[in-house]
Amino acid sequence: MNDLTPKEARLAFALLKMRQSQLSQALKLVMPFIEQEPGDKNAAKLGAARLGKVAMTEPEVKPQVTDREKFVAYVQETAPTEVEQVPTVRAAYQAKVLETVARMGGPVDEHGQEIPGVGLGYGASPQQRFYPDDGADALLAVVEEKDLPDLGDIDLAALLGIRRSEP
Repeated sequence: MNDLTPKEARLAFALLKMRQSQLSQALKLVMPFIEQEPGDKNAAKLGAARLGKVAMTEPEVKPQVTDREKFVAYVQETAPTEVEQVPTVRAAYQAKVLETVARMGGPVDEHGQEIPGVGLGYGASPQQRFYPDDGADALLAVVEEKDLPDLGDIDLAALLGIRRSEP
């Protein structure tokens, strides 16, 4: 890449953000039709050529404090120096306890003692992902407009830089 002037960088940024917005709109339109459950991985094919896998991630299990009062009472009893005057638990100690909960797979400490006010919940929601096969991007050079699904008002061929079919 050549050195860009700030003016050129702003122009490139604006053009890329416009394309990003169009791509985001197209992705939101097609995602409800994918019909995958968390953990599913399915091939994405263009004719006989496989582009890669489309996958739905598993929800991330993440320990969290579910009842602050019970949790603070537990820490006051088991590690009183970790309770601040407010009363609240120091963030570093809370993180340490939640790491233990994650490691133990439930709201218990290293000795199997229940930790009140803590449970397992979900962090990030499952997300759609695409894992391209090697060389998948080279297939874009041979894709024709007729190979693409109809997205209504979204011109997928233009968005992807696909050559137009001859009439």
